[in-house]
Amino acid sequence: MRLSAYARKMGVNYKTAYRWWKAGKLDAYQLDTGTIIVREPEQRQEVPSVALYARVSSADQKEDLERQMQRLKD
Repeated sequence: MRLSAYARKMGVNYKTAYRWWKAGKLDAYQLDTGTIIVREPEQRQEVPSVALYARVSSADQKEDLERQMQRLKD
């Protein structure tokens, strides 16, 4: 995207975005016409987090707890 569009998207002034580009803080390049193009960051797919919860009523049932957790993982 053009530097001006990038600045608008980020909510900063064009001059600020230009200074960032000059300082090497942006993944961007300049065309022969002088237009500065900022590369779009690759969209990473987030892996959803899952919490497993199992419980037993006494410490004597620890084996049952381990079986419960294994069943939940499967």
